[in-house]
Amino acid sequence: MVLTLTGLSSAPDLSSGGVQPNPHQVTHIMGYSTWRFFFLSNDELLEILSETKDPQRVQPHLKKCFEGINTLEFSAEQEIVAMVSAEKEVVSFSGTIIPADAKGMVEKWLAQVEEQMVQSMKDTCVEAIQAYFSTAKNKWLLDWPGQIVICAECVHWTAEVAQAIEDSTLPDYLRKSNDQIDDMVKMVRGKLSSGARTTMGALIVIDVHARDVISKLISIGIKSTQDFNWICQLRYYWREGSVFVAMITTEIHIFIFTECRTLMGALRLNLGGAPEGPAGTGKTETTKDLAKAVAKQCVVFNCSDGLDYKAMGKFFKGLAQAGAWACFDEFNRIELEVLSVVAQQIHSIQMAITQKLERFMFEGTDILLNPTCSIFITMNPGYAGRQELPDNLKVLFRTVAMMVPDYAMIGEISLYSFGFIDARREIILSVVCILIKCWARKYMFIVDPSLAEKIVYTYKLCSEQLSSQHHYDYGMRAVKTVLTAARNLKLNYPDQLEAILVLRAIVDVNLPKFLAQDVPLFEGIYSDLFPGIQLPQPDRDELVEILKKCLSKRNLQATEWYMEKIIQVYEMILVRHGLMIVGEPMGGKTCGYQVTTLI
Repeated sequence: MVLTLTGLSSAPDLSSGGVQPNPHQVTHIMGYSTWRFFFLSNDELLEILSETKDPQRVQPHLKKCFEGINTLEFSAEQEIVAMVSAEKEVVSFSGTIIPADAKGMVEKWLAQVEEQMVQSMKDTCVEAIQAYFSTAKNKWLLDWPGQIVICAECVHWTAEVAQAIEDSTLPDYLRKSNDQIDDMVKMVRGKLSSGARTTMGALIVIDVHARDVISKLISIGIKSTQDFNWICQLRYYWREGSVFVAMITTEIHIFIFTECRTLMGALRLNLGGAPEGPAGTGKTETTKDLAKAVAKQCVVFNCSDGLDYKAMGKFFKGLAQAGAWACFDEFNRIELEVLSVVAQQIHSIQMAITQKLERFMFEGTDILLNPTCSIFITMNPGYAGRQELPDNLKVLFRTVAMMVPDYAMIGEISLYSFGFIDARREIILSVVCILIKCWARKYMFIVDPSLAEKIVYTYKLCSEQLSSQHHYDYGMRAVKTVLTAARNLKLNYPDQLEAILVLRAIVDVNLPKFLAQDVPLFEGIYSDLFPGIQLPQPDRDELVEILKKCLSKRNLQATEWYMEKIIQVYEMILVRHGLMIVGEPMGGKTCGYQVTTLI
């Protein structure tokens, strides 16, 4: 008997001693069983599909398929009973999944995981919303997973504010909000698990923004829930067993990035969003925050000039079927020839959504359409290696100009969520500076800035007084690094003076990158901003002893200068994702970072 195989794009590759499947063909065929496969690389997809006998070996790839699932919990009978997040939060499934019933079809039981994930979160949300009324607030916050807590909190906030507007009791509710925020800050200052601390930090940021919204409503004298200033806010309603997100589609306020006001309007018109602006202005983070606020998966993709239309087409197929959002970072780095084809691909998806089709033809393939899918692109105009978007692509997106955000406000709210009490001060005076003329002389009295403002002033003065170097950075990423270092110090030294912790974070993060001639100027800047604050010597005795032993094994001298540089490298590793060590040849750069791996 002779078997004829048709439809193969090429003959099997026997060069490695066995039949090697065509990865593009596997992606094309298997992707329709589980749309999340479209977001995986070919190697990852083949590795998942090869693990047909042992479901446990798929665990390392779950993070790529499901944003919030780190691992799955198996029973003794190899049944999937729960999902576990990276913060070790466990949500039990409403039903049980038996991978053995799939008979080796990984894509089949992964599709069941997706169904159980949605249903279980919905059931848990129902229980949490009902338990809100019968449980003390501090206990309720710790009894439920973080995502459920934030969702249920937003539902109750919407209902309570609407009731306060109708009863004309917004000032009373504002006082209640302040008391609740103070209680949460006290909880953050205490002992919490890693997952609970992350949840509380996010909730404080949301509640501070909600408190500011209430203050704004009071100042304008709102009297009706139909007032534009209320309906333009992001509101959550619990109706018929589901959470509905409502807002007017001409304006959006996402926490602290208030410049991005037209993204929801773009979605209403079946267009994509295109935040545009310099680096560090919150383009990508705003898109991700908006996606989380409306419970959509947002897949961030870093574009490069090596992308082709086939790779983009594979990505779009997954988005169209998933109903997910995609954020293409640095979109204008793609070659102009590819952008022209991408414009046609995006246009076909948007036209199918406009026509309310259930299925449509995409590049010769009939696929399902989830109309909630959307595409966002971010661009840095004027940078080297960037392309001008073709006109047929520009019309598919609504451009949003992103300006430099308020660093001080971001710092205040972040420090507040870390448990810093002095992060935000109430300004009693209506003006910051008071000019008094007395005997023909001028005196200027300036209100003492908050800790967050001192961080911003430090970078502002450094940018003006220090030398110009390529590796000096005074933008949002630098501020964020200082905030991360301050959070770590607060956890390790909860009783230390807060000004000392912030100053220590500023010095530890910035001192290693400054050249020798800039160090005295930097010391003068922070001594003026933190008058009378003396930094205590850090307790590094144990670390120093370990470093001396490691250097001795390498036949290196443990000089005071070299030890200090190694410690600086080690501290940078703790607060940054990556770092660059700059110096002359034979300056000890390689040996310095290699020693840190032995600590």
